[in-house]
Amino acid sequence: MTKTHKAWRLHAHNDLRFDDVETPAPAPDGVLVRIEAGMVLSYMGRVLSGQVPYSLPPMPFVPGTNAIGRMIAAGENVSHVRAGDRVFLSPHLRGDVPDSDPPQILIGLTATVTTPAALAMQARWRDGVFAEIAHWPAACVTPLFNMDDKPAAELIGLAKLIVPFGGLQRTGLSGGETILINGATGYFGSGAVMLAASMGAGRVVAVGRKREALDNLRDVFGSRVIPAVVTGDTEKDLDIIRKAAGGRADVALDLLGTAKSTSTTLSCLRVLKRGGRLVLMGSADVPLELSFREMLANDWEVVGQFMYTRQAPGQLAQLASEGLLDLKKIEVTTFKLADFKRAVEAAALMQGLDLTAVVP
Repeated sequence: MTKTHKAWRLHAHNDLRFDDVETPAPAPDGVLVRIEAGMVLSYMGRVLSGQVPYSLPPMPFVPGTNAIGRMIAAGENVSHVRAGDRVFLSPHLRGDVPDSDPPQILIGLTATVTTPAALAMQARWRDGVFAEIAHWPAACVTPLFNMDDKPAAELIGLAKLIVPFGGLQRTGLSGGETILINGATGYFGSGAVMLAASMGAGRVVAVGRKREALDNLRDVFGSRVIPAVVTGDTEKDLDIIRKAAGGRADVALDLLGTAKSTSTTLSCLRVLKRGGRLVLMGSADVPLELSFREMLANDWEVVGQFMYTRQAPGQLAQLASEGLLDLKKIEVTTFKLADFKRAVEAAALMQGLDLTAVVP
């Protein structure tokens, strides 16, 4: 382990520097990981410029959320991983306190709620993955068993899938059921289609406006994926989605990003069977207007889901390890760490199954 390493640090909005930084010893509850591949979010450029109103860590800090890496060293209180292990880094850190609403942050990105406890946690674990080495809380590190033979540029596909995986788990999807994926051509939506097919859904209705992109998902993942090309007209879309579902659907997952209308979300809800569940993980800019009468008459559930459970990364990795999830179907474009700024530009252009990553 070297005394220093290279890291991209944001010193102020639009002031990103490739610095030499001191390599720390791991905290008792932390680990040191040599980064093999780090995922670049599609909106990372807007984060770095300040266009996205996130509560960023104290500057300077290293941005970046998810990564694949190799353990260098573990703190004295860490027992589930050790030096040499292949690991997946998750940014979703929760306070380990006996509280029904513990503080939580996304490392290298934002404090979701700016309580004093959350800001203190963010100040301690401010640095993300766009570096040669990351100091990470052990609570957010998952060992990748039986996956040493897979290249990091393939395993980084887990980073694209982990958020929709959390949403799919919240839907309670069971084998053979019909699920609606709203926003199916988006970055996370395309991953949700891939996962739903891998998790045994009988029919995956891929809802979106881009016919070519939806057809591509069907071609890649098979005939259980049914495209539903919507128009924005609530009544027309209701008929389109219902036909694609073969009647009514069991559950739905909404991953529509920064939408100006929730009409398609409502159409998906109205296609659900009695007792169906709609899970919201998208980011619409307008309210979702629900009818009390329809909700009660159909026993529908509408729930929000932020990220995923602590166990989810390991469960997702096991699907890939057992051959139930083919990460090679994700189209990964890599850039050298030194070319991070080019990677940010490329990430902004991602569509569907694309993923942009930086590698050593």
